[in-house]
Amino acid sequence: MKSVILGIALLATATSALAADKLINVTKLEYGKQWAFTKEEVTLQCRKGNALFVLNNSTLMQYPLNDAAQAQVKAGQQRAQPLDVILLDDAHNPGKKMSVEVFRTRAEKLCAE
Repeated sequence: MKSVILGIALLATATSALAADKLINVTKLEYGKQWAFTKEEVTLQCRKGNALFVLNNSTLMQYPLNDAAQAQVKAGQQRAQPLDVILLDDAHNPGKKMSVEVFRTRAEKLCAE
């Protein structure tokens, strides 16, 4: 009986943790020439306060994707590296990084769900 109660408690905890942060994996294959990241696959995340982050799946390091996420990092609520660290250079605009607008839009949809 104790193990059943413990199992239910763990399930409830895990469910609430997943509900707090909404995630979606995206890949280079899905986006083709729009792909902006140095990794083949990343995770987009919506956190409390509509803070959007990109997660490097291999290192679990996160990068702020919008102003709300930047504010959380500056306030010490989140640990993250600058987004430019994981962005590719834009071949069509020397000296600039690839646009992340399509990824920001996709991550914003997570917040609305």
